This record gives sequence, C-alpha cells and structure tokens, in this order.
Amino acid sequence: MHEILDRLPPGSRVLDLGSQGGSFNASDYPELVSIAVDIISPSDSFSLRPRGPFHFVRADASFLPFGSRTFDAIVLNHSLEHFERLKPALQEIGRVVRPDGAIYVAVPDAATFSDRLYRKVFRGRGGHVNLFASGPELAETLSWYFGLPLVGSRTLCASLTFLNRKARDPGPGSRRIPFSRLPEPLLLCLTALLRVADCRFGTRLSVYGWALYFGNLKQRVESTVRPNICVRCGQAHPADWLLRIGAAQRRRWLLPRYKCPACGASNFFTPDQLSPDQFTEDHDPPTAA
Repeated sequence: MHEILDRLPPGSRVLDLGSQGGSFNASDYPELVSIAVDIISPSDSFSLRPRGPFHFVRADASFLPFGSRTFDAIVLNHSLEHFERLKPALQEIGRVVRPDGAIYVAVPDAATFSDRLYRKVFRGRGGHVNLFASGPELAETLSWYFGLPLVGSRTLCASLTFLNRKARDPGPGSRRIPFSRLPEPLLLCLTALLRVADCRFGTRLSVYGWALYFGNLKQRVESTVRPNICVRCGQAHPADWLLRIGAAQRRRWLLPRYKCPACGASNFFTPDQLSPDQFTEDHDPPTAA
C-alpha cells in the first residue's frame, strides 16, 4: 500500500476500510487525512487501538457515511473477505473514490494452505465469509465496481501469525481457537519448512494471497515475491533492504536469520523471488492524456 501512500500530495484523503486499528501507521503520513472505518470501535478492544492519528468512524462498509468522490486513496487490507454484504460494499467503495484515485487490496487465496488452515482453526470460516480462488477473476470484478483499471499486482506470502502465542492481535475469533496457540520457535520452523518445500518442489504452501493495485499509481509495482514475513507482527520486508540495514545475518551451520525491524522477533531469512503466479506480467501505470 505504501506505493500509493508515499506519493499522495499533502491534504489527500485516505480511507482505511475494515482496518480495525489501522492498516498503516498514520504517524508516518502526517500530511495526509487518514480516516479509519470499521464496525467495531477501537474503544471496544485493546487490540484495535489506532496506529497513529487516525480519524475513526464506526460504520458498515455497505453504508459509508461519506459523499461521492471523497477519497484520493482507499486501503482494503485483508478486509474484503470479511464483508458480509460484499456487492453493496464494493458499490460504496466505487462511489466514494475519486475518478483519479487509487485503491490497494490485499486478500487471501482460498485455495492456499494458509487460508484453509485459518478457516479450519477458527471454525465456521473464522470471519472469512467471502472466498476468492481466482486472482484474474477477482481483479476484473473489482476493477468493474471501482471504475479503476488494475495497474499492478503481487503475490503475498503467509506467516501464520494467527497461530503465534506472542502475536499482539492474533485475529478475529481467536477466543474460539480449539487449542493453545503455538510457541514462536515452533511456528518459525514450520514457516521455514513451507518455504523450503516451495523452493524445491514448486508448491504454494507459503503463499497467502494477492495484493492488487487499481487506479492512479505514480510508480510501477514490482511483482517480486517477498517471503520475509514476520511470524509475530506479520510485516513483510524486502530482502535487499534487510541486508542493507544489517538486519539479516548468516550464522555458521545455521540458516540465515533476520531480526524484524518492526517488532524485534527473530525470523529465518529467505531471498526474494520472481512472482510464480498468473500476475507475472507487468502492469504499466496509466499515462496522462
């Protein structure tokens, strides 16, 4: 989403929809007007405490209390799969975004091991009421509702954070997990095994879903897969950046590791990879007429 946020002019309005406590740290973008919307108020749960100076509005995604063409950018970070009234919500999103705006969408691939496990663990789909199994079909549908073209995409990897005992916000419905969450070292080894299997056998065990970019994007979206997802906080980090800041270190006889710059958790380090899925082609940002 930062490909969009980093290049918005001062005063731009950003809608973080279905964001709980915020999909990004609003303190990093003080020049933007950041509005977080969710059906649950941050005051109802400690885990939903806003990340930075958000203006919070309690509302349903299918009845947004904003005027048409209000927002320069909309962030839908792991939220579409939770909307009980998906089509009305998509219509509302298309209504409130500006014609020259941009939208970021991150959703799980329902066919992956990660999402199947999530729905199994949380029972009754664990809040995932919408299952998406085709990236191209989803992109085409969203583009139609938003009135904006698809301009970029990236495969997202899984960290299985919802199983981590140390995770601050393990996910909605965590009280319904039928067993105690896993110790972090065990989860770390499990995610490493999934990555190794993907590299050696061409499987998709460590894949989570897709990131899709629509509308007015000022830069090309890199399709490189970033497998270094923290098992505790769930943040993704580019491999070259981790090497550049000295966070990744190779130990003798052991797999290389890195210390997450966001939360300090230890993770196994994996080089970035070329995108293996159906979104391998480059999408050029639309040029101005």
